[in-house]
Amino acid sequence: MALRILWRWWREAFVSLFRNGWLAASATGMVLVSLFLLGFVSLFALNAAHFSRLVENQVEVAVFLQDNLAPDLVRQLGRELRQIEGVAQVTFVSKEEALAKLKRDLGDKSGLLSGLEEQNPLPDSFRLRPKDAAAVPLIAKEAAALPGVEKVRYGEGVVEKLVKITNSVRLAALALVALFGLAAVFLIVTTIRLSILSRQEEIGIMKLLGATNWFIRGPFILEGLIIGTSGALLATAILYWGYAALVGQIEQAALIFFQPVTEKAVLLPVFGAIFGAGLILGALSSALSVHRFLTV
Repeated sequence: MALRILWRWWREAFVSLFRNGWLAASATGMVLVSLFLLGFVSLFALNAAHFSRLVENQVEVAVFLQDNLAPDLVRQLGRELRQIEGVAQVTFVSKEEALAKLKRDLGDKSGLLSGLEEQNPLPDSFRLRPKDAAAVPLIAKEAAALPGVEKVRYGEGVVEKLVKITNSVRLAALALVALFGLAAVFLIVTTIRLSILSRQEEIGIMKLLGATNWFIRGPFILEGLIIGTSGALLATAILYWGYAALVGQIEQAALIFFQPVTEKAVLLPVFGAIFGAGLILGALSSALSVHRFLTV
């Protein structure tokens, strides 16, 4: 019995969609556009947050040691630096390694440093990688207070501004997603509601003929489900194809300053959410719109 009713709902839904083809097509198109814009903004926000995180990961604290510090004291200092709250990684850089790196950075002009191997003026140092860039000033303050530390450098002033900028980027991206999300919900609900409103007379006739509420409601819910699913499927497919093409172009251009998000574990939930939103909003909008006419 239940299967027969369900079969009738699906048959009525498809017959109605073909009978009102232009109306269904325009509703599907509106769902597609709304979800495409929401997905575009979501991917933009995802990459903005990713870029902010990459920039913050470049921040580190350089702790320069006093000259001729005994090896035991250097090891002790390393242990104390690792115990500072917020420090994720501690790397020791000897004065010889620092000089070699400086030569590599200078490239063809490394000859300017010839002869410094005997009297290397560069100090030994520790490089501290923070868990959170916002914690860098406090880490630097605690490190500077440790015995054996000559001075600490982390880009004072620049890091604080960088953290403010990256936080602002994240908040702006989140606000955009919320704004476009609300706009998408409003457009989809309104579009499907209008498509049902145009068939108010049809619903009234069915009620006069004695049809039960669920006899009327079922096909309309499935129509909304089909429209929402179709629009969401098209929007997700276009977004996926467009994003993959954009990532390919960026990788070919070898833009080392920007690496887009490519992890499937991060991207698939976004595409899944876009598809799920179309499916749920389509069915829910139809159910709510029909309910209004059935309760009149």
